[in-house]
Amino acid sequence: GIVRRLWAYVPRVGLQPLVVALMAGTLVAGPICHRVHQHQRYWHFAAHDPGRVYRSGWLRSDVFTELVQKYGIRTVVNLCDANEKCQRVDLQRAAVERGGAQLVELVYPANNTWDTNYEVIRETEALFEDPSNYPIWIHCYHGRERTVKALTIYDIRQRNMTAEESLERMPLWGREHKWPIVVFAYEYQDEITGRLMAGRDACDGEPAAQVAERPDDTSQQR
Repeated sequence: GIVRRLWAYVPRVGLQPLVVALMAGTLVAGPICHRVHQHQRYWHFAAHDPGRVYRSGWLRSDVFTELVQKYGIRTVVNLCDANEKCQRVDLQRAAVERGGAQLVELVYPANNTWDTNYEVIRETEALFEDPSNYPIWIHCYHGRERTVKALTIYDIRQRNMTAEESLERMPLWGREHKWPIVVFAYEYQDEITGRLMAGRDACDGEPAAQVAERPDDTSQQR
């Protein structure tokens, strides 16, 4: 073929080393280009808690359909604000529903905010408390900041992890967690600890008969 004819010709013009280099470059570049394409197509997609919770950046609509079906996702949670969504959220909703899941929109505060006193934090807790929502797929625009906040809520409340354990187990993709994200995780950990302590103090102050009759609050606040 053409490669054989080219190889027969190049010795006469002294280009053999160049052709060898080009062929080697093609062999190396092919797999690299494929990996880059896969990385962009599945932008920061990862299993956070396999079988239960997944994460990513905002992907193409067809990828949402593909991965919802592949992993049996029931709930996709979009944490982006209105300026980021524009018309894309309508395409995403159609793609998610086509895959057999529901789309939930929870607008998280700005990335540089670490305060836990937002209603959306309570909504996130309620989402994780409902067994019918699993498996859940959480994403924001890049999948590295607001997504991490939501996942620390899951880890601390549902998996009994510390803030440090939660953050250390998450992929960084070449960048450290930004400090507002880290502060948020520790603030939320302190908040949950405070709630648990308040619940125990309330139980300690009740008559024994009443304590025996009421459900175990701490087990419900995992």
